[in-house]
Amino acid sequence: MAVTELALLHIVPPLTASDASLRSKLKHAKTLMESFTGRQFYYLQQIEDPSYIYVLGEWDSVQQHMEGFIPSSDNQGVLESLKGQLEVKWLLHMIAPHSSLPVPRPLPVDRDATAKELKYKGKYNVSPKLWSIERYFIKPGEKQKFEETFEENKHHLQEYVTEGTIGGGWRADAEEGKEEFVLFSPWKSVEAHESFVTTPAHEKYAALRGSLEGVDVRHAELLFL
Repeated sequence: MAVTELALLHIVPPLTASDASLRSKLKHAKTLMESFTGRQFYYLQQIEDPSYIYVLGEWDSVQQHMEGFIPSSDNQGVLESLKGQLEVKWLLHMIAPHSSLPVPRPLPVDRDATAKELKYKGKYNVSPKLWSIERYFIKPGEKQKFEETFEENKHHLQEYVTEGTIGGGWRADAEEGKEEFVLFSPWKSVEAHESFVTTPAHEKYAALRGSLEGVDVRHAELLFL
């Protein structure tokens, strides 16, 4: 089964995601990864702090990424060009292919649209464009209980989500003795997610807290280059 890469990058100040040179390098890196894997990659910009960028991609295996692509001369060249501009804060792999996740997918385009409109919509007419990214850190020995509780209660979240189907997976490269589950949920806005937290449905969904050591929740939107 394919694995999904999720990596968090930090743009070193004073650079921002609008910098033309940085965007060109990110676009080149994306092209290299897609050419190497034959799969789709995305950049997501964190809403809480826009200086953080997520890489969301798909690999045949952790080994293909870490032992095949990472040491390659093409990738090393990209990393060298980004020194002093980007820092890798963390990198993980999920046991989940993109087909099981709410990755961006094209929406139908009006056949009567003009050529200019089609060019614009081809770039921006995708859904979803915004996600919550939740990292659940599981208490030792609680993986099965978490899994059972999540399966029993995830419908409370799914029924409230506004932009598609939730999806996630277990971390493939967690430290020994530790377990982590990563969940993507597509939303129309951060406010839509925040409103879920105030509902009785959330109280039922939150039953999984008993199996958690901690949780990290962030939001991100699709970054178009």
